[in-house]
Amino acid sequence: MSASQLSSIAPMADECALAPQFSTGTLECRTAAQAAPFISQSFSHYGIITPGEQAAIIALMAYETVDFKYHINQFPGRPGQGTRNMQMAAYNLMYAESIPELAPKVEIVTNGRAVDALSDDQQNQVRALLISNETYDFGSGAWFLSQICSDSIRQQLQLGSEAGWEAYLSDSGCVGTTVTQDRTAYWRRAMQILGVQ
Repeated sequence: MSASQLSSIAPMADECALAPQFSTGTLECRTAAQAAPFISQSFSHYGIITPGEQAAIIALMAYETVDFKYHINQFPGRPGQGTRNMQMAAYNLMYAESIPELAPKVEIVTNGRAVDALSDDQQNQVRALLISNETYDFGSGAWFLSQICSDSIRQQLQLGSEAGWEAYLSDSGCVGTTVTQDRTAYWRRAMQILGVQ
């Protein structure tokens, strides 16, 4: 995944000069040049080798983060939701626990409790462990597909079918969101740029 390919999929990812800065004082935006190496690394780490799967992950990440402008859910501001996959707090807890370097820190925050038993602040602390490291932040999309979604959905994505893309989004055992024209526009650009027929 090159920076130019990523820019073609996420056209507003060329620069961050006009990106919003929130009350935390942290500029969340990353350019395509900054994001591309970490996304490529995540594909290698989680075994996402087919262009069809890669296109789906990139399309979802780019759409959900407004071309990588955000990694914290600002609207409506759900506790714990974030990373470049903009995943919910429950998934961020699972993801953080799966990373050996983070697992002891997660235990300190959660004391072994499930996400429903955590305060908003504790959910945000788990998210902070992930987004403070670019590898983990940009790795969430590949982790999610490889660990949460079914083999059936992965197989459909590998074939490059629109039905597979729609299942990836809408299936309650995977992303579980609404298929929209805007989301699908990102997917079509990604499919074209990655040469999926």
